[in-house]
Amino acid sequence: MEASLKNMLYDNPELYEEIYDGAGHEIPRMCAKLFGGIPKTLLDIGCGTGRDVAYFAGQGARCTGVDFQPGMIAYARDRRPGVDFQTGDMRSLRLGTTFEIIPCVGWALANLHTPKDIDRAMATFAAHAAPGTMLFLHLPNAIGDLDGQGLPARFVIDTPSLQATASATYRLDRRRQLLSRERLWSLPGQPDQKDFVRFRLLFPMELEHYLTHHGFTVTGMYDNTEAQDSDLTGPVLYVSARFTGDVSTGATLQV
Repeated sequence: MEASLKNMLYDNPELYEEIYDGAGHEIPRMCAKLFGGIPKTLLDIGCGTGRDVAYFAGQGARCTGVDFQPGMIAYARDRRPGVDFQTGDMRSLRLGTTFEIIPCVGWALANLHTPKDIDRAMATFAAHAAPGTMLFLHLPNAIGDLDGQGLPARFVIDTPSLQATASATYRLDRRRQLLSRERLWSLPGQPDQKDFVRFRLLFPMELEHYLTHHGFTVTGMYDNTEAQDSDLTGPVLYVSARFTGDVSTGATLQV
């Protein structure tokens, strides 16, 4: 969401799908398992190229996918016709309807860096939820891997049209709870290219505070897609929450 963000894969959605291959729909399968099956309606906020949306749509759900990157939405519409894809900002999105399940995966929420923006995103989740709506978040796990040591350090693209490799370095801004990733891409016959992104790190109790403040009750936190209880030492966090509409009266965290 910040101006300095530059991600070669966002500019080339077909390469995004090459790098992040979906692992056999592992995350949507986990989501369906946690929430008791395929929903009737689903809103994917930060849908990227729409692969997860297409999985649920193929199972009979009425789906809407929203992403901040117009290029990703253009690719999704072209690659996955028949699904409702829209460009939108999770801080201000209002579709005027509610959904049974709201996934926000691919670390989309971590692209928001300030408490105000995180609150605005939580308000968006709540605006599209009815009592019983399930929310599913996928984020870097601050308490398990604060410095990003367990995150990928090497990326490889090997397609008929492009071969490239990248090395990634991570730096932690402890004061602002931001994990920066810089990748240096090497492409045959071309100058090296850099891309840069920063992820907001949210600790479990901090994240639960935001959710409670907006009417959600956390039902599970996991560091694995099998949804097995653990001590949350893995580099990725999966969170499930149910909307009750009971809003906490506590003040918003100022971090």
